[in-house]
Amino acid sequence: IRKLAFAIIHSSTVLLPQWRTVCQQLDLSPRLIPRDVATRWNSTYDMLEVAVEYREAIDTLVADKKTNLRQYELEDEEWEVLKDLLRVLKDLTLKFSQEGVATIAHVIPAMDKIENMLETEADDKKLSPAIKSALKKGQKIMNSYYTKTDQSYAYRIAMVLHPGLKLEYFK
Repeated sequence: IRKLAFAIIHSSTVLLPQWRTVCQQLDLSPRLIPRDVATRWNSTYDMLEVAVEYREAIDTLVADKKTNLRQYELEDEEWEVLKDLLRVLKDLTLKFSQEGVATIAHVIPAMDKIENMLETEADDKKLSPAIKSALKKGQKIMNSYYTKTDQSYAYRIAMVLHPGLKLEYFK
């Protein structure tokens, strides 16, 4: 999806007009697939969300031999994996995208929520094996970050000093 979005955006004379035409033919507003930018929060989530919403347009564009985009064609199973991924990430993505949420006092409680979500979702029988595997790997990564927070008292001190947290977290 990332490479397809890049190809469309950077082909202002060929692919971009075709994308707009396909969207109009399908009664979709001709919205671009957001680019996935490493320095922008939620850009991967935004890109995948629009891709799933515009699946029919994407499928139509890549199926057209004239566009030379067949290498970006996704199978039904891959679309289902994208939907699973979006569902798993949605709640946490929306929570952490709110302004004013990320402070050092909230790091450990947020990590707890992520850990709980990863554990709960990893047990979901409806998810594809690829997503389950990614969730298990995420749990291992979270454990390594917990170890790093143990090496610094700053997190716990900030939590104790935070008026909304104080010692409640540690009880």
